[in-house]
Amino acid sequence: MSYAGPASRSRGTTRRSAASASPTRSIAASPVTGHPAPGEVDEEGEYHETDWQQVAIFGAGLALGLALGAGAALLTAPQSGEETRAALRGRARRLGRSTSRRSRDAWAELRDELQSATMSLRRRRAKRAARRALQRELEREATGE
Repeated sequence: MSYAGPASRSRGTTRRSAASASPTRSIAASPVTGHPAPGEVDEEGEYHETDWQQVAIFGAGLALGLALGAGAALLTAPQSGEETRAALRGRARRLGRSTSRRSRDAWAELRDELQSATMSLRRRRAKRAARRALQRELEREATGE
């Protein structure tokens, strides 16, 4: 259900008789709304002009609805503003990295992959060395040295 406005004509809308309206501008009513387009003459010879007061009221209602919706979204957000901003920053960085990676040529991507694999291998070796050192330490303590 929609609001069609007041039953009587409000200001900004003028009514002309068929004699004063141009007969060449006469058109049939729109099949969707059943009303002629603004600025056109309908079959009865009535001239319909845009009611800017109604347009302004609609715009104000739209702005109010947007403001209330944004306020409700902020109040019911599952995270604090700081957490949300941090998450957005992280997503933007990831998107930037992935975009820059895609824009480079295949050799640069291969270099990045090799560097990543090299770092992964170094971390694994370091973990193994640390485990071995810990085992040696435990064996020394067990033998009493």
